[in-house]
Amino acid sequence: MTVTTGTEFKTERPAPGTLWVTGWHSLKSETTIAAFLVESEGADPRTVHVSKNKRRIFEALIDNPMYCASPCRLSHYVMLLREEQGLNIETEWYSNDPKTGRERFGVYVLKDKVTRITGNEVRQ
Repeated sequence: MTVTTGTEFKTERPAPGTLWVTGWHSLKSETTIAAFLVESEGADPRTVHVSKNKRRIFEALIDNPMYCASPCRLSHYVMLLREEQGLNIETEWYSNDPKTGRERFGVYVLKDKVTRITGNEVRQ
């Protein structure tokens, strides 16, 4: 797990398509347990199973980076995905626009290669 912290700021803006979660309605609604193949650099591929809100957050991270700030407390679920599933989710920090008054903001980025497992097949 790598987390960019402290005074390390990226100077560019987050990638286009970075998801701003304004509520749980911003995420897919599927919450049943699902299996995913995770390939991390320097480690053997492994299967993880997630459900409920962890699945909603995980699937969103598979599709796009996600802003940290959210009214639905994303950080709690990101922490669980990091600790319980061992996923490599980085927090990238950006200098903020002076007009907003904030010094910085973070974006969660999934660094592992992940594919959804359906039945006996793996699909991307």
